[in-house]
Amino acid sequence: MTRLQVAIRALIALVVLAALGFAMCSFQVAGNESAVLTRFGRPVRSLTESGLYFKWPWPVDAVHRFDRRLAFFEIRFSEALTQDKRNVILPIWLAWRVEDPLRFLESLGTPEAAPGKLDSIATSARNALLGRYDFQQLVATDPAKLRLEELEQRLADAIRPQAREAFGIAIEQVGIKRVALPEANTAFVFERMRAERGQYAAKFRAEGRREAEELRARTDAERTKLIAEAQKYAEETRGRAEAEAARIYAEAHAKDPEFYRFTRELESLRRVTRANTTLVLDTAAPPFSQLRPPGDKQPAAAKEK
Repeated sequence: MTRLQVAIRALIALVVLAALGFAMCSFQVAGNESAVLTRFGRPVRSLTESGLYFKWPWPVDAVHRFDRRLAFFEIRFSEALTQDKRNVILPIWLAWRVEDPLRFLESLGTPEAAPGKLDSIATSARNALLGRYDFQQLVATDPAKLRLEELEQRLADAIRPQAREAFGIAIEQVGIKRVALPEANTAFVFERMRAERGQYAAKFRAEGRREAEELRARTDAERTKLIAEAQKYAEETRGRAEAEAARIYAEAHAKDPEFYRFTRELESLRRVTRANTTLVLDTAAPPFSQLRPPGDKQPAAAKEK
């Protein structure tokens, strides 16, 4: 083996040793991570910025990494009492992240322990605040009476400082998933809601009937008034028409009494006779005398009379 070969192998060994030493004495924190550096189990440094850092090789130093991205957690189902003593199930969800990695490591150790602690804090806050609200304020259909958003905000205000101070956790958002009832109370609540809606329906029906009666009374009064005015107008019109007809009859009679008598007799015949009618009449008596053929003279008996 030549000296050159020995030198090359030595150089390669040095490079490998340097790489191993660099790998053992450095570590990188990603942009979505935070870390805590411990020396012989005791925290010595909290790292919240991404980048390359140096440390003593294991087992002197150890790096504990924590994900800084949002995590979601929903508390366990349990019953709680409202102000009006109603049992309800109010599941709450939390959006949280690790804000202080050193405190998080000292109080919890691992991220797997966080849900249990958050469940305890959230359940306690929910039970305390829910006792200040009536059941109707959680399920009201009127937005002015519904208090769910207010309850969510108060829950967040109560949970945030406890989670930050005790565990180094930042609570970004608190929400109520739904309002549920224990199975034993569901039928009772539905029956009560049905009774309340029945009362509202009866009230609205009574108001509707009252308004209908008022409208009907006003309509009847207006109809009576309109009919009376129409009858009055009809009588007045009929009176004027009859007076005008009488005047026309009088003028016609004054101008030609014989022609007037002739037209009146024809009008009387039109009213008496109908189509396909057979009459046995004395043609000597008016107005039936108009039925005699033209030129027919009055019978002698009629003349003698």
